[in-house]
Amino acid sequence: MLRGSCLSLLLLAALGCEIDNGVTGKPDGGAEFDSGSDWHPPTDTSEDDDTGDSGIVIDPAPECESLYYPGSALAQDDECFAEAPEVGTFDPVVEWDKQTFSLGTAGSTSCMMQPIVCPLTDDDGDGDIDENDIGDVVIITYSPGVLRALDGTDGSELWAGTNSGIQITGGAACGDIDNDGVVEVIAATSSGVVTYDNEGNELWSTSSCSGAMDGTSDAPAIHDMDADGDPEIIIGSCVLDNTGNVEGKGSSGWGSSSNVGSAGVTADLELDGELEVIAGNAAYDKDGNTVWTNGEQDGYPAIGNFDSDNEGEIVVTGDANMRIMDSDGSVICRAGIPGASASYGGPPTVADFDGDGEAEIGVAANSTYTVFESDCSVLWQYTGTTDPSSGNTGSAVFDFEGDGIADVVYADEHWVWVFDGVDGDVKMQDTYHSNNTWLEYPTIADITGDGSADIAVCNTSGSWGSYQGVTVFGDASASWRPGRRIWNQHGYSITNVNDDGSIPRDEDPNWLTYNNYRSGDLTPGDGYSGPDLTAQIVDVCTVECNAGNITVWVAVGNSGFNDVDDDFDVEIWGEGSSGLSLIHTERWTNTVMAGTLTDALEIELTGVELPINDLFITVDRGNDATNGEIDECHEDNNEAWWGALVCP
Repeated sequence: MLRGSCLSLLLLAALGCEIDNGVTGKPDGGAEFDSGSDWHPPTDTSEDDDTGDSGIVIDPAPECESLYYPGSALAQDDECFAEAPEVGTFDPVVEWDKQTFSLGTAGSTSCMMQPIVCPLTDDDGDGDIDENDIGDVVIITYSPGVLRALDGTDGSELWAGTNSGIQITGGAACGDIDNDGVVEVIAATSSGVVTYDNEGNELWSTSSCSGAMDGTSDAPAIHDMDADGDPEIIIGSCVLDNTGNVEGKGSSGWGSSSNVGSAGVTADLELDGELEVIAGNAAYDKDGNTVWTNGEQDGYPAIGNFDSDNEGEIVVTGDANMRIMDSDGSVICRAGIPGASASYGGPPTVADFDGDGEAEIGVAANSTYTVFESDCSVLWQYTGTTDPSSGNTGSAVFDFEGDGIADVVYADEHWVWVFDGVDGDVKMQDTYHSNNTWLEYPTIADITGDGSADIAVCNTSGSWGSYQGVTVFGDASASWRPGRRIWNQHGYSITNVNDDGSIPRDEDPNWLTYNNYRSGDLTPGDGYSGPDLTAQIVDVCTVECNAGNITVWVAVGNSGFNDVDDDFDVEIWGEGSSGLSLIHTERWTNTVMAGTLTDALEIELTGVELPINDLFITVDRGNDATNGEIDECHEDNNEAWWGALVCP
């Protein structure tokens, strides 16, 4: 309610009094006193004692009273509550493997790339192809290079693409690049990419990216760089539109180390609404213009948040070193990679490995897998892996059992490994695998459609073993936590692709929600109980408007199921003749308990520029989740209007 304060005036009347002093004689030694006449005090005619008092009573300026508005219980939103998943078992078994092929070139059987997973067929018969359909597996085999699509349920062949330029150890990506509601599949060629539809028909190819990619083991990616609704394809530092025309080429690095292959990524590190191509030593806009370059060696990048601000940081590996860089390319810290020879160290993985709420970095090398802290110190390392052929393989992360601990999945020349993220204890060392290794890593998704995550790993035959094609592992009791039915590219970060394979027009920065890279873990945003902040203007006092002062009482609510212990901002905005302007920012430092509305905080706004037609409040930076500091189950209810005229 809008309150106006009124002060009552006390009007004083002058009372005339006749004085009877009761004296009938005269005091001894005193002068005569005429008691029969009216007495008046003598008039003081001097000017020295003039007080300037006109005799008029002045009403003091009105002031707002200090008021107390107690907090109250607040209805909790059931959508913010979910029971913690039941902790599953860890009993990996082979779900299926595919080692021989009949489509395309039958003798092309070895696979040295990271499998990708996306829906290619209408498995549920509802007339569309989306997240409700099985995630099918796409690989490239050799020699020659053949792009193969396999049914996710059993590995049966769907189709084979046989463009002669397909890199035999290159990567693939899938996504709906033409907005027709169905994904397309893109494979790296020696100087560009080739694109197929979901049924294996070749759509177009380009060879215009020479000089901006390695030409061997390049991993393509799909992003809407300029948020215009038409995704771009990125390979190395080459940016193509969705029909294959070159939009730009970066002139420095392209996300490669020792010419083993490229794995450039994109990110809006400074949160300015524009994605950049991030290489190991440079960043470019979509037209190929250099945003920054830092003179470092190129390398394999990944993105995460390793400090207290909202901007992303870059971790780069390669040439036996790892470094963390700020959004402008300046180096924050660096370290040598244990067990890595001069040109080794694979693409990094970012995740909360040990469950401490902070992101760490996982890196594979010749004989060691290492997890680094955000200050570049070593959290743990496991020595005993075998990868002397390349030492440049990657890894993936997933919390299979739902115990809050991220497990590391890694494949070397002889084994598929799973390490406990806390300390590196070996949980799995499976020999159903062999590979010459290059730039690949295992993929984690719900491939078989049973509601439980699976692991897909490529195999090559030779002196290191006899396996070929691809193997899919699952849990014997299907108790592993659910995974998405899509993992669409080497530079995968969850928010880069929607569940149905469409590409986000405005891609949410992963590090503000999940803070992982090459990880399939959807926590904390996958349904665990969470907080839900709301804002409320409880009262407004306007009696001091003429002086430009307004007193506002604000309260913060939490309709979620988790307390909010971290600090956040409450902002008060005024709507004036020229629109909204920020009047005051209050740092909220008190805990906001789940299911409560706090006591109102009294805030005095002084020197406010008038008029103020209405007041507007935001909590935790309002409805823009990319700017907030608190992860909430709803990010679109953090604003409120007062809804009445304040100071005209």
